[in-house]
Amino acid sequence: MEIKRVCILGAGISGLVAAKTFIEDGYQVTVFEKQSNIGGVWECSRTYPELTTHNPRNTYCFTDYPFPQEYPEFPTAEQMRNYLQSYANSFGVTERIFFQTEVTNIYRKIGNKIIWVVEANVKDEKENRVRKKIYDFDFVLICNGVFNLPKIPKLANRSEFESCGGKILHSSQLNDLSILDEKKVIIVGFGKSATEISVIAADRASSCTLIFRRSLWKIPKYLFNKIPYQQIFFTRFAEIWLLYLRPVGIEKLLHSFGKPLVWAFWRVQEIIVRSKFSLKSYKLIPKKPMNSMLNHTANLVTDYFYKYIRTGKIDTRKAEISNFFSGGVELNSGETLAADIVIFGTGFRQDISFLEEKYRHWIVDEEGNFHLYKHMIHPDIPNLGFLGYNSSIFCQLTSEVGSWWLSQYCRGKLFLPSRSQMYKAMHINFRWNKKNLPNSLAYGICVSPFNFHYLENLIEDMGFNIYSTKSKYIQNMMNTIEPYAYNCIRRVLRNKIN
Repeated sequence: MEIKRVCILGAGISGLVAAKTFIEDGYQVTVFEKQSNIGGVWECSRTYPELTTHNPRNTYCFTDYPFPQEYPEFPTAEQMRNYLQSYANSFGVTERIFFQTEVTNIYRKIGNKIIWVVEANVKDEKENRVRKKIYDFDFVLICNGVFNLPKIPKLANRSEFESCGGKILHSSQLNDLSILDEKKVIIVGFGKSATEISVIAADRASSCTLIFRRSLWKIPKYLFNKIPYQQIFFTRFAEIWLLYLRPVGIEKLLHSFGKPLVWAFWRVQEIIVRSKFSLKSYKLIPKKPMNSMLNHTANLVTDYFYKYIRTGKIDTRKAEISNFFSGGVELNSGETLAADIVIFGTGFRQDISFLEEKYRHWIVDEEGNFHLYKHMIHPDIPNLGFLGYNSSIFCQLTSEVGSWWLSQYCRGKLFLPSRSQMYKAMHINFRWNKKNLPNSLAYGICVSPFNFHYLENLIEDMGFNIYSTKSKYIQNMMNTIEPYAYNCIRRVLRNKIN
């Protein structure tokens, strides 16, 4: 069946680049966005002031749309929103977006043709009511993101704490920093948001305590105060030191005869970080080795974070909150801490509850793991795709290349294996990741730390070989990721369509 009408759920990074790709390739595109603005995780209601990217701008842009030169190396959340809005306007995406439209149900229409029915609640502000609308599409692409619903643990006595004036927030709900002023603030977590907010709170609150179950490796922005971190970690060279499911060439050699060298490489990285931030002094050395944590949990160190711990502006507790009480929280150690505000930087959970139950259970297991081929399609569910569930350290690029892959998939132009081979590959990948990447927050939604491998696999499916010779492979080994370098592939694909 020829695919013409394409529905895209979400207007974040993945949804916007998917819409742009499918519009350029001649499809009739409709985008549904629950919020009143584009941006996804960067949307204004979901970001806190002073938030910036953790990627330098030249590695976080789309392949054919660089950031403005006047932007700083690490753009702010507002600059990210402006960039994404400009991108959507420039490529005719904005006029295809239906804002304040929440998709509530997606199911297959009974019949020989593959038609997906999409039910949505559309907010009508003029009449102050919600209208239910029903649409038919040939292909549905779910781009609602892995940073979807804020995750806050259920703890006893929450209502008692709140009834006495206490506030409980998720990091994505901290939109007004003034609420921190002269308050006793507790932040839970050790990821990007938790550490950034702890630094912000330390400058405004009367006290700031960071509670975490385990410490994580934080990558310094500059190694030896001179070398930008992306020149090491955003290269193909960094990935050869990580054990891959299907190693070839130098990778195979390194992880067999060269194991001592691999071990030494990662221990040197750990020594650099440990000494730079005095981790031993503050009992913040992670238990797991760095190379086992370079996935969703790996992120840059927040400016002043370790300095504030050293000077006492940020107090730390390696513990968990057991329950709330009227004036604060009780830890699993039995210690009680006074608090006015508790902010959870405890991540997000994914939600596809709107998808027909049968298909939802095929994709997501009881533990919340996603089972998709190449993180984008299911072998037994035709004309349904996912984008953004291939999260990586340069997610805009994996989403963009993924959108090209999905467009080719809709045209039947991919070099794909049989159904049974897809299932086998999905099973092997899942089992291998679970065994070798025990620190992954969720399986099936992240391609890190094998970002380059993933991109290369997608590109090969589309009939390209970016390392056509050994000399090209060696030449590109130390190059920092450059999104614009991939645009030549897109140009060839478009020429084939035209």
